Amino acid sequence: MCFARVPRRRVEEWLRVLNEISTLPSKLVERLGKVTLILYGSYARGDFNLWSDVDLLVISERFEGIRPLDRYDLVKEVLPSRAEAILFTPKEMRICLKKPVWRQALTRGAVIVHDDYGFEGELQARRIRTIGIVSFIEQVRKLLENTVEV
Repeated sequence: MCFARVPRRRVEEWLRVLNEISTLPSKLVERLGKVTLILYGSYARGDFNLWSDVDLLVISERFEGIRPLDRYDLVKEVLPSRAEAILFTPKEMRICLKKPVWRQALTRGAVIVHDDYGFEGELQARRIRTIGIVSFIEQVRKLLENTVEV
């Protein structure tokens, strides 16, 4: 993460979204049982803008045998409004990790919010940098201390 001069409102919004995401695992576990939740994309990298989605991977055995679009019925009420969630079974996620497009999407940073299936180790084995949500929020809080009003 780069500690450059960043508008304070932008970092406050980032922190707000991260705090909202950090509460998501308990809601997902209640609905799905075991779950892995990974934040990736612009909110994981810090280069989001006003129109950015919050990119999430939700991985659960509960999705087994359910058509991908129908999976949203299980989680749509608990996802943040700006969330763009991709819902995979663990098997589907392991297949995706073999594809260059997914490795590239995750290469610039993956924030592990909750990991019942042990995907953090699999990502690290593929040299994908990961960080836990608590550490990530702490880094963003430190960044907030160094921001300016614009």
